[in-house]
Amino acid sequence: MKKIAITLFFAILINGGLVAQSQSQTNEDPFSYKINGLVYVKEFNSLTRSKTQTQKIPKTDLLFNIVSKEIESSDNSTYYVIQFPPITDNTVTVAGESITLKGNTNFVNSDDNDKYFWIRKDELDNYLEDGFIVKSYDIPNTRVTYGANISLPFKLRPKTDGQNIKITPEIMLGGYLGAKWRISRKEPFYLSLPIVTLGLATLNVNDNNNPSNPDKGDGTVLGFTGTWGGVFQLNDFQFGFVMGWDRAAGEIGKDWIYNGKPWYSFSIGYTFIGDKPDKDKK
Repeated sequence: MKKIAITLFFAILINGGLVAQSQSQTNEDPFSYKINGLVYVKEFNSLTRSKTQTQKIPKTDLLFNIVSKEIESSDNSTYYVIQFPPITDNTVTVAGESITLKGNTNFVNSDDNDKYFWIRKDELDNYLEDGFIVKSYDIPNTRVTYGANISLPFKLRPKTDGQNIKITPEIMLGGYLGAKWRISRKEPFYLSLPIVTLGLATLNVNDNNNPSNPDKGDGTVLGFTGTWGGVFQLNDFQFGFVMGWDRAAGEIGKDWIYNGKPWYSFSIGYTFIGDKPDKDKK
C-alpha cells in the first residue's frame, strides 16, 4: 500500500508538470483578415515607404494580411501595412445589380494587385470589434497537441471469462499526445485525432474478476492504462470516443481477468484534453 501511495504521489507531481506545459500552448492558429462590411484603407508607397492619403474601399469577402507593423514618428501612433492577394473578380453586386470595379478609383480592384495599403491600429481594432473585419483561420491546419489530464471515464468492458458486460467508473491520470485539426475558419472548433494517452488508473479488483485470488477480497489497485481515440472540441465543450487497455499492478492484480483486454468509452466533458481553444486576439 505504501508503494502505491508513493507511486500515486509522483504521478500527481508529473501530471502537474505536464498540465503546466500544456497550458503554455498559446500560439494562435494562422489566419487572414476578411472584409465583412464597409471599411476604408489608404495606399502605401512601397518605394518610399511612406503613407499616402489615397483612400479606397475593399469589397466584402476580400482577404488581407498584415505585412508589417509601423510606428509613426510624429506621434508614436501605430499603423499596419497590409496587402490583398491578387484579385481576379472585379465585380460587386449592389441592389441586385452587378457593378464592374476594374478602373474604379474608389474601390480596391485588380488594378491594385501587388500594391500595399495601410490602416491605423485603432481603426483595425474598431473594425474587428464592430465585426466589419473578421478573422478567417486557415484550414486544414494541423498542429501537435500534448499535455496531461485527470479524468473519470465510464469504461464499457465487453463480456469475458464468464463475466457479462460491465460499465465501471475509474480515475485516470496520464499524459496525452496527438494531432489537432482546426475544422472551422471562424469558430474554435477542432478535431483531435489520433489522441494517444499513457498513464495510471485506479482499478476495481474483486472476487468476480480475479477468481484466482479469492482470499484477497475486494479492493482498488493502481494499474497502467493506455488509450487511443478521437475528440471533437467545440469552444470549451468536448466529446469523443476512446478505446483503451488496462493492466493491474501488484500481486493482487496479476490474474485480473481484464488485463490487456480492450474497453470502450464515449467521453463528454469540458476541456478534458487539457489545452483550451485559442481565444480571438487583436
